[in-house]
Amino acid sequence: MTEITQEQYQKFFDEFEKAYKEYENKVKERRARGIHDYNVFDVLETKEVKHSKFIASLLDPKGLHYQGDLFLREFINACGISDFGLDTSNAQVFREYENIDIYITDGNKHIIIENKLWTSDHDEQIARYIQAIVDEQKEQNGIYERILVLYLTPFDDEIKSLGGIDEVGKDYLKLGQNQVAFRHVSYKNEILNWLNAIKAEIINLTDLNVLISQYEKAVKNLTNQGEKMENDKVKEQIKQNYELCAEIHDNFKSAEIELTNNFFKEVCEKLENDPEIKNNWTLSFNKFENEIIPVIEITPKELNYNKYFRFVVERKPNEILYGFLKNKILDDFLKNNDEFKLENMNIQTQYFEWYLKADDSACVFAFEKMELKDFILKNIKNKNGVEEAVKDYVDKILSDIKKSKNKLKEINDKINADKQ
Repeated sequence: MTEITQEQYQKFFDEFEKAYKEYENKVKERRARGIHDYNVFDVLETKEVKHSKFIASLLDPKGLHYQGDLFLREFINACGISDFGLDTSNAQVFREYENIDIYITDGNKHIIIENKLWTSDHDEQIARYIQAIVDEQKEQNGIYERILVLYLTPFDDEIKSLGGIDEVGKDYLKLGQNQVAFRHVSYKNEILNWLNAIKAEIINLTDLNVLISQYEKAVKNLTNQGEKMENDKVKEQIKQNYELCAEIHDNFKSAEIELTNNFFKEVCEKLENDPEIKNNWTLSFNKFENEIIPVIEITPKELNYNKYFRFVVERKPNEILYGFLKNKILDDFLKNNDEFKLENMNIQTQYFEWYLKADDSACVFAFEKMELKDFILKNIKNKNGVEEAVKDYVDKILSDIKKSKNKLKEINDKINADKQ
C-alpha cells in the first residue's frame, strides 16, 4: 500500500467534514418540514415509569382520552388474552398498586403487568404481587385461576425463570400447587401492534393520534426500529478515498482497544477504593489485546473453592458483556453434572433488552451485552464526559454486586457442597 501523507489525511477529513455538514443540513431541512426525530416522550421521565404511566393512562377506561374501554379492549386483543374474560366495561386500572407497575381488575379477574425495561427481576417480585392479590381476596377458592401476569419487555427473548416462581411455562406460572395464567409480551410486537390498532380506531382525532404516534416512535427507538437516513455523500467520500479509508480502518481496532482499556482501567481504580470491594472482593484488571478476556474480574475474598462463578466485565472483539462468569474447572464440572444446569440456577437478570443466558463459548450469564460501537458511544464518547460515564458504570456494578452477592454465594456453596 502506498504511504499516505499528512496532507492527504487532512484533505480527506476536510472533505469528509464538508460532506457530513451537508448531511446535517439535510437533517435540519427535514426537521423544518416536520420530518424529525424529536419526541415529547424523550424529554419526560426515564426508565419504566415513563412507559408504565403512559400505557396505564391509555388502558384506563376512565382516562382523559375519553375513549372508554376501547384502548383496553384493543390491548387485550393485541396480547392474545381475550379468553381470560376480563370485563373491560367494568375495569379499573391502577399504577403502583402494591408496587405493581400496572394492575387491572374488574373485581373478579386480575391482570398484573410487570414492565421490565432497564431493571432486573429481583426480590421475587412476581410471586409477591400474586400473593398480594390472593391475600386481598377474602374468598380464596379459585382466586389463582382469576389472575393473569403479563411480563412486558422490549423484545421477546424466552423467559425461563422468575424469582419466587417454581415453574415458568409459555402460558402459565406455577407457585407450589397453584398456577396462574401468564404471557410474555414485548414492546417490539404486542405494544406496537396495539398502538397501530388504536391509531386506526381514532384516525379522525388529530391531537390524540399525534400523541400516540409520538409514543409509537419512542417504542420503535427503544426496539431499534427507528428511521435511519442514508448519507450518500459520506459514502461517496469513502469510495473516492478508499485507500485512505482502508488505512484508517487498519488503525481503527487499535484505537477501540486503547479507548476501552483506558475506560475499564479507570473503572477498576474507582472500584478499588470502594469499601464494599475492599472488604469483600478480590479485584483484577486485565488489558485487552485482541482476544476474548475478562478485563475486570471481581471474585469473593472468602472463596476457598476451585469451582466458582465470579463477576466479570468481558471484552470481545465487537462486544462488551457484564455478568457472571464460570471458571474452566467449573465448566468441566457442570458438563458432567446435570443437576447444575445453568438455566436452572434461578439468577435471571435483565438490563435494557438483554436477558440472562448462557453464552456457549464464554459461559457468561450476561446482565448486559452491548455492541462495542454502542458501548463506546454511550460511555466513552458521550456528551457528559468519560468521568461521569465511569462513575455511572461503577455505580451500576456496585449496585448489582450488592443485590446479587448472596445468590452468588448460594450457588458457589451449592456447587462445592462436597468441600464444606
